[in-house]
Amino acid sequence: MRRSLTLTIPEPCHESWATMTPAAQGRHCAACAKTVVDFSCMSDAQVVAWLVRPAKGKVCGRFAAPQLNRPLIVPDVVSRWPRSLVAVLALLGLSATLPTIAQSYPDSNTVQPLKTQWGANDPAATHLIRGRVVDAHGKGLPGATVLVEGTRNGVSTTSDGTYQLGLSAAELSGRLVFSALGFEVVVKPLGSTDRLKTVVMKDSGDVMGIFYISRWYTPRGLWQRLTRPFRR
Repeated sequence: MRRSLTLTIPEPCHESWATMTPAAQGRHCAACAKTVVDFSCMSDAQVVAWLVRPAKGKVCGRFAAPQLNRPLIVPDVVSRWPRSLVAVLALLGLSATLPTIAQSYPDSNTVQPLKTQWGANDPAATHLIRGRVVDAHGKGLPGATVLVEGTRNGVSTTSDGTYQLGLSAAELSGRLVFSALGFEVVVKPLGSTDRLKTVVMKDSGDVMGIFYISRWYTPRGLWQRLTRPFRR
């Protein structure tokens, strides 16, 4: 028999993810003096592989809401791979190279690497707009994507959430799309650039906090294959 895992966070943390300091596995929270592991973009297989590692003390994690309060699912297709390779791939985050394993996530969790100087992506740019992207608390969001809808003309916000973007005359009648990891996508028309000076992005519903694991038995399968290399 193998074990399935269900994750729950009884008391969600209300600290702002955007204000935390980037760290190797997520971000460091000054309020609780620990690293919050970012599980929000992991597949179920990656989460399971992370959890079976030896660990000390409680772990604080950040999850997308759909990851919680349900059994974590690891597709049977993984069983055709050598068990040691599956575990290593999942731990290193390489399981995304297996299309049937990786889960899809909303566009709001995709941040495109774009240039930060205006007009760099559009030689025909004749107009300049400036603005700032902030969270619900008014904190600037670094690395947010500002993109002209339907084009590749866009920029990433700077460390304080500000941006400037060059537009062609034809693009002035279009819309800007604002996206950032963990936040809902915002779309604004370019008809009135005055409204674009400050754009507030709402949290996409990701949940942070100390999580608990519920287990129950199901037919024998991948659980042993994933965990056996760590039990030797």
